[in-house]
Amino acid sequence: MKKLTLALSAIAAAFSASAHADISVSGSANVAYISSVASTDSELLAVGSTTSFAMSTTTSTGMGISASLALSLDYDADGATAVDGGNAVTFTTGGATIVVGDVGVNDTIGSVGGVVNGPLDDQSGISSNAATGFGAATDDDGLGATFSAAMGDATLSIAYIGNTAKDNFGVLNPDSGESAMGATISMPMGAMTITAGVADNDNGSSAAGATVAAALGGGTLTVGYSQQTVSANDHTKLTTDGDTQVVGATYAMSLDGDTSLAVGYNTAKDADSDASTKMELSIERALGGGASAYLDVVNLSGDASASGTAIGFGTAVAF
Repeated sequence: MKKLTLALSAIAAAFSASAHADISVSGSANVAYISSVASTDSELLAVGSTTSFAMSTTTSTGMGISASLALSLDYDADGATAVDGGNAVTFTTGGATIVVGDVGVNDTIGSVGGVVNGPLDDQSGISSNAATGFGAATDDDGLGATFSAAMGDATLSIAYIGNTAKDNFGVLNPDSGESAMGATISMPMGAMTITAGVADNDNGSSAAGATVAAALGGGTLTVGYSQQTVSANDHTKLTTDGDTQVVGATYAMSLDGDTSLAVGYNTAKDADSDASTKMELSIERALGGGASAYLDVVNLSGDASASGTAIGFGTAVAF
């Protein structure tokens, strides 16, 4: 009887402790038709969904702690099920937010112009020869921490990655590995909002850039400039170390209460003198219940291994 009483007491204590925690479930799904720029087999159908679980609690001192995990079937990789997230924990206290685990730095800060939805963005088939970013896919994220806080009207964010080759467990600052750092600050200035940032990687790459956003003609215009110093050893599209310049702009507006329009422009030129220009258009119509229908168009011209115009349309649902 004593053991049963202790067991029941332990279960009651566990439920009491969990009463202070919040658990939420959300999800999304996407169905899209894509006409890519591929010379053969250019028509694609993409279907996928994600279910996300978020957990949060507040300590007796007022600190918030949260984490999330997602189960997904990728819409553009056949049969590719995955468990995403779970490799970072977020702490909030005193107006500051600290994320520890798998974090990233913005290695293309100031590079804007993308407005199309994920399926077309991922599977348009276009491929510019202009080298942007730090190079390898892992060079701008990894095991580390971020810090962000309000400073008056401005918001400051700082990111440090101690090991770009690891996500949730690994050596910090390994002798044979790479680390990266980045910082951004965003502040309103009259009718405009200005965001500027820098980033750096041990492989010799660095980035700096800024964006300016302002209301214009019933919508929002955002313009940006980015300069990235790219290491040829880490970037498959580059043969010469040097700078890449990127200029871009987006304009987004509501046509009515349920319909939105966005256009984007982006041009880049790297140290090999490869240059390309990309134009994007997206129209979305809310259908109610978290569902929307969209039509996307993207065009790439200039120095590219695959250029042309790709079109996508589909339905996205948030549950």
